Amino acid sequence: MREKLHNNAKMIAHILERITAYPLIIIGGIMVGVVLVGTFWRYVLNDPFLWTEELARYLMIWMALIAASISLKEREHVGIKLIINKFPPILKKIIRLITQLFILLFLYYLTKEGFAAAGRATRQSSPALGISMFWPLLSVPIAGLLTGIQQILQIIIDLTAEEAV
Repeated sequence: MREKLHNNAKMIAHILERITAYPLIIIGGIMVGVVLVGTFWRYVLNDPFLWTEELARYLMIWMALIAASISLKEREHVGIKLIINKFPPILKKIIRLITQLFILLFLYYLTKEGFAAAGRATRQSSPALGISMFWPLLSVPIAGLLTGIQQILQIIIDLTAEEAV
């Protein structure tokens, strides 16, 4: 039972990572294209598009925030292991669990307040694109939700692992 739960959590975490990674690749490609178009028009044709900088900024924000869930899955987020690695395995597992629960709590509030902020911004428009600020701000709660799901999966993986992670 424990091993099945462990393997299922790892499989779901991997699938979520793949589902998240592909749109990020597309967003990154679009961002590069937008920056190239903006640069060409500004410096070659001397007729800058004002919207390219804003769109590139919003795409970069979406990309960076959504990529946090992949970073968490790969355990590439910032952490201080120097002191923790000196503890016995069971204590390391407890410290990691407490840390993960605090991260999960933060992600809960980030998601909750992010949806509220995006909802409040529906009537506000971005300066150059003229789109509702709901869309750029939606990146915050979506990132919180994806990262929160990934955090729950990592907690399950850690708790069901045979050895201390």
